[in-house]
Amino acid sequence: MKELLPFALLVTLVLTQSCSSSKKDEDEEVSEPQEARTFKPDYEVIDASDKIIPDWIKKPHKVDKEEERKNFRYFVNESSNVNQRLCEKSAEARANAQVATEITQFIKNSYAEATQGGENEEVSSYMQEQLAQETQSFVVGASVVKKYWEKRSYKEALGAAQNEVKFYCYTVVKMAKKDLEKATDMARAKLLKSIQAPEVKKKTEDALKDVAKKFTELEEKTE
Repeated sequence: MKELLPFALLVTLVLTQSCSSSKKDEDEEVSEPQEARTFKPDYEVIDASDKIIPDWIKKPHKVDKEEERKNFRYFVNESSNVNQRLCEKSAEARANAQVATEITQFIKNSYAEATQGGENEEVSSYMQEQLAQETQSFVVGASVVKKYWEKRSYKEALGAAQNEVKFYCYTVVKMAKKDLEKATDMARAKLLKSIQAPEVKKKTEDALKDVAKKFTELEEKTE
């Protein structure tokens, strides 16, 4: 009888381990990533400038040849209007403004990361309210690379708010990295000039020491 006890104990351990393994497998099956949902658009495309949607809409740098990319950064934006000309002009203006927006966002992110939550309220407020607008004047040399437009027929039957025809436009611009670095440096200098307290200015200056170079070397959009 005593000889049977170790054997019974061994069987119990094996069964317990087996059940545990089985439960783990079930959990892994349940936690498998699900496919992203897709939604049907509330419009039909009735005309477009190209037969295929350009890949530069999602990845702006793909608009140019590989050898060109090392000297430039690319920015894209979009707009919609019932008038095609106004739609295209708006998309172009937004793409140019996107440069300043991303410079400002990168400066804000870099400052927040360097100070680790100890941001000065004066500095944060200035970046939030004024810096993007002022940085726009430093953006010199951005040029349009390509445009793409679609003519869309929105339909109530497909879920649109109303039946209407509108143009949807995209524009991608590029800016030389040397010009981009200069614009970012000027934005940084503008920010530092707005700070009155010497200690706060020194802390901000240290936090944004290499911000222009780092931003210039980015390949993707700053969020």
